[in-house]
Amino acid sequence: MFEFWKQPKFWAAAIIVLWLAYIIGANLEQIVTIHLIPLLVQPNLKVSTIVVFSAIVGVALTLIVQYYWRRFRASKNAAQSAPAPGASSSTTA
Repeated sequence: MFEFWKQPKFWAAAIIVLWLAYIIGANLEQIVTIHLIPLLVQPNLKVSTIVVFSAIVGVALTLIVQYYWRRFRASKNAAQSAPAPGASSSTTA
């Protein structure tokens, strides 16, 4: 049941997740200046705001791409479908 403890992939993933959590946690309260338009628009945002906004945009874009990918593939496969081999189009037995 606890065989995953013995796998190197588990420990590598755990180290990466803990490192990312440390990086994000240590920098959440810092303020970053975003230079949108030189000398005009330079909003100050917290790192936590940027992380949350990036996650929301990433999730939304992923869902949109998956929706269009499935829609495109479904319409492409429907147009190319053919009768099964051995199937008869005759109505008489």
